[in-house]
Amino acid sequence: MNLNSTDLVISEINKRISDLRNKIEELGLDAFLVFSSTNVRYLTSIGTGAALITGDDAILWVRDLYREIYAGLYSNEKYAFDIFDYEKGVIESYINNSDLEKIGIENLRLSNYEKIREKILRKELIRSDAIEQLRAMKSDLEINLLKKSAELSVKGMETAYKIIKPGVREIDAAAEIEYRLRKDGSESPPFGQGALLSSGERSADIHAFPTENRIENNSIVIVDIGARFLGYYSDMTRTIPVGSLNTNDREIVEFVRNLELECIDMLYDGIEAREIYEFAEKRINARGFRLYHPLGHGIGLDVHELPSLSRDSEDSLKNGMVFTIEPGVYIPRKFGVRFEDMVLLRKKAKILTNKSE
Repeated sequence: MNLNSTDLVISEINKRISDLRNKIEELGLDAFLVFSSTNVRYLTSIGTGAALITGDDAILWVRDLYREIYAGLYSNEKYAFDIFDYEKGVIESYINNSDLEKIGIENLRLSNYEKIREKILRKELIRSDAIEQLRAMKSDLEINLLKKSAELSVKGMETAYKIIKPGVREIDAAAEIEYRLRKDGSESPPFGQGALLSSGERSADIHAFPTENRIENNSIVIVDIGARFLGYYSDMTRTIPVGSLNTNDREIVEFVRNLELECIDMLYDGIEAREIYEFAEKRINARGFRLYHPLGHGIGLDVHELPSLSRDSEDSLKNGMVFTIEPGVYIPRKFGVRFEDMVLLRKKAKILTNKSE
């Protein structure tokens, strides 16, 4: 399968627009206005411009530069969008002069929302995560892209296991891992900002970037990496013991790893995300620790997207979703332990980031 073929991309776009139109009708809207580059990419295949979807029309405003660059796609007779040149005020003018009344808009920052609201007069703007909800359900094409991205992450983690040794600087280890990821085909460094990699006491910092510290013998290293393939991210974490750990520390590492696998074994179509979080939280609390972050998150065109596996989540986990499971234990001034895998939920949960240990 050519994952980037024009026919396949256009077929995918047409399905997404149809699904969004169903959402528009379900929400009692007349249209949906899209500014977020990620959502624009989801609907149009190219992450530039602004889009307006109504029951009958699909309009994309782009700068003339991009209209020329992507002419091969935009001019395809099967492409769903009518393309117009973007100029200042053109979108607001179009909407203000239309008979559209209730318009859905993404959950933008309040300041951005207010700016748009000031320019679009006499229309009701309704903030909604309708597109993010659609993005949570992955198509076969998206699943294949996520699998490819996950494969790149697994190769990067294999490098981590090979090079993490006593005396190696954290930043050098991260450089080798990121080089492997990019060499194998990742479009960006992990998460855009680079790998999370920390050793010893610093591993208790959940989002620690690598430093010039040297990895010590008989210590713990957390490596949190991901790749990006045709826009789709992957994410995985391993806790790597260096040298020998004492019995207590080794038991904590084994506890977190086993807890992750227990959570994955619990998954089924329709389970509440909050239920999985609460299960993990109770197990971690029973050991005298706390769970300081969500148990997992959806992944796709963004590293973090719906569904959310958190205490306050209202999401249900459904067949076709791809998300992470990542329990963690963090002991200040000692160390942290986290294991994370990407999971595809179908009849049975499948780990996409195969074991790298």
